[in-house]
Amino acid sequence: MAQIKVDRLDALPRAGAGQSLLEYIRTSPDEVALGFRFQEAIRTLGFSHYVYCQLDVSQPRLYMICSTYPDEIRRVWADSSVAVRDPLIPHIIGRTTPIRRTDVGDDGSWAIDIFEGLEQFGVHSPALHFPVCDQSNYMGLFAVAPTTADFEALGEEHFEHAEALMPALCNQAHETWCLLTARAGDESPVLSDRETEILNWLSHGKSTEDIAEIMQIAERTVNYHVANLKTKLGVETRAHAVAQAMRLRLI
Repeated sequence: MAQIKVDRLDALPRAGAGQSLLEYIRTSPDEVALGFRFQEAIRTLGFSHYVYCQLDVSQPRLYMICSTYPDEIRRVWADSSVAVRDPLIPHIIGRTTPIRRTDVGDDGSWAIDIFEGLEQFGVHSPALHFPVCDQSNYMGLFAVAPTTADFEALGEEHFEHAEALMPALCNQAHETWCLLTARAGDESPVLSDRETEILNWLSHGKSTEDIAEIMQIAERTVNYHVANLKTKLGVETRAHAVAQAMRLRLI
């Protein structure tokens, strides 16, 4: 299968006639198609952007799996250590109901650069957050947001209704992702120190260019190690590599 970046969802497929959004998500053939289908599904509710993270409750920290936010926002997300600093993290553990930043008294001052950046890209802030669990008890977190223009055009009442519909959609997407990316046997491969370091940077949302600059190595060297990681982990995408490494406690 040709490599398709799951965090870049440009062309979107069409659901079959009479097929519900939940069924459309559930029948995704692979994790790349799932990313495409989830974005199309949330667009029917008025949302333009989302980020999907998985949560290691033992540390705890978030691992970015898929994001449709601009690269600049993802870089700020990584540089601000959102994965471990976000005050929402302790409040979502074990929770399966929607949560807003105002629910935990978070004024966003810890990540003002991120919120200001969203406004520059025309993304409404703050996002709506949906923690989810599946049968294997892996936690996930979806954050979804409309454009500022859509929020103003559709109105707050529309998105209050959409918020009520999102938990079922997010739960189905998370469960489907975990089923698609499960690896038989769960045998942990042996990774080199450099592979482990690159894997950690991938889990922070860093690009090849970012990692090359941080580690002071060539981009082709990063890509070489990423290819080895995907082979060792038995996956086809970087997002799948992060998810699989999280399950195997390699990061």
